[in-house]
Amino acid sequence: MSTPVEPLRLLLLADSPEWPASLRECLAPLGDAAVLDCASSWGAVGHQADLAIPGILFTTEALQPAAGQCNWPTVLLFDTEPEEEPVGVSDWLVRDALTPQALRRCLRHVRERGVLETTLNRLAEQDPLTGIANRQGFQTLLAARLAEFDGRGLALGHLDLDNFRRANDALGHQAGDRLILQVVARLKSQLEACDQLARLGSDEFALLIDTRRAPERAESIAERITEALSEPYWVDGESLLIGCSLGIAYARLNGGADPLMWHAHIAMQQAKGTQGCTFHVFNERINRNARSLADLESELRRALRRDELELHYQPRLCLNTGHILGLEALVRWRHAERGLLPPSEFVPLAEQSGLIVPLGYWVIARALRDMQALREKGVPPLHMAINLSFRQFQDNQLLATLSRLIADRGIDAQWLEFELTETAVMRRSDLVKQTMDALGRLGVRFSLDDFGTGFSSFVHLNSLPITLLKIDKSFVGEMEQREENRKLVHAMINLAHNLSLEVVAEGVETPEQLALLRSFNCDQAQGFLISHPLALPELMEYLAMDQSKGIALQSQ
Repeated sequence: MSTPVEPLRLLLLADSPEWPASLRECLAPLGDAAVLDCASSWGAVGHQADLAIPGILFTTEALQPAAGQCNWPTVLLFDTEPEEEPVGVSDWLVRDALTPQALRRCLRHVRERGVLETTLNRLAEQDPLTGIANRQGFQTLLAARLAEFDGRGLALGHLDLDNFRRANDALGHQAGDRLILQVVARLKSQLEACDQLARLGSDEFALLIDTRRAPERAESIAERITEALSEPYWVDGESLLIGCSLGIAYARLNGGADPLMWHAHIAMQQAKGTQGCTFHVFNERINRNARSLADLESELRRALRRDELELHYQPRLCLNTGHILGLEALVRWRHAERGLLPPSEFVPLAEQSGLIVPLGYWVIARALRDMQALREKGVPPLHMAINLSFRQFQDNQLLATLSRLIADRGIDAQWLEFELTETAVMRRSDLVKQTMDALGRLGVRFSLDDFGTGFSSFVHLNSLPITLLKIDKSFVGEMEQREENRKLVHAMINLAHNLSLEVVAEGVETPEQLALLRSFNCDQAQGFLISHPLALPELMEYLAMDQSKGIALQSQ
């Protein structure tokens, strides 16, 4: 049995009786397909519940509802042809030209325009790849859910795929799209009809979880989602593991959308502190911590502007000559309340916030200034090692900025050395080599920092313009106690020498460690035994004593 078709509802607002009579006469050929109602004003019918059923409004200019009062498509009625085309309406009719054919064309145009606008609105709020709501659609969904129950019985999840961009770069964007579709399928499998899913960005998702039946349901779903997403993905014959971080926040009565989204984001960032697929539920304690970090970030921005940062330099000892041949620049923050802060207190925050790029340029500029100062004091040239973050390594202004700074200070670039971590070198080896080659043409050289803590291979390192390897202090520090560490350090040094690389041992704190390194034919040593990091005035005094200091260490 076929479902009866609802007649099209037409509402007429007009003062004169001519318009109802003319419209009914023209609607007669349509039979029961359309129903015409009349009213004296929109306010007279605006309180009726059945206005939610879509219809078409016919109205004269004098009775046209104010903007925002009526969401029906509107047809304006004129006694004579208007001088200008009306705006803000779907169509218009003129009494003298009104015929059944003209009215039929008008109704068809209005309905087709309505379908088109509905489709465009849907597409504007839909992610084209997955078919779920996009960020704009999510905002609409969230506002509707919060308005429906004043925020009661709703939890918001903010999900981030931790290393999706790396997989996307390695496999290509088409494979990345197929990976996203698998992620969405797994997410949908853990949700019910009362829940909603949206894609906020390339690797970010939002979940609206209905908790009216059971408040604990959000955490149960979060646990199932993190378990589901921790399983390997198969893309183009490759097995991939993608970590995820999920933050959960519960809506509060009349709390609004912005605080809820912020709380879910904070919880997601908290989850990122744990490796693998994890979730975290927002609470006020982490909110206070997040605000504290936000305050610290703001202070760091001011510190860059106010020149509250300073460089200390840790000397590197040549084990063949017993003299200092290089320095490592280490940034410090002289905080007004907390005193002198080491890099571990603020560099990770700078990495997270993007401040690492301006901070890195400040370090380079200050180190070059101090190299010039040492030269003017008659200090023989020393290699200046500067830590370079991967984020700054990707900055397209690095080459131009460095060229300008070197020229401004009149520094010979061969004495400038950039330290990169194993992780940075291996993340995008093609980009890294391209940038290293460009910087190398300026004359700078490169060292690999914290060697042994990452996952690089000697074969891969041999393809990069690296001059030195720095063995991490975690290996050097336990050489005296563990034979495995002694063998490992010795093997690292031999392999590096076979690749024509020099070796710097970090974290040397005892004469026994220094003696072992010298017996392994290590080239350089750096650590508290040689010197703590020194501010520039103390460094100049130390370098003036270089001859006697080197002899003292050589004899140990």
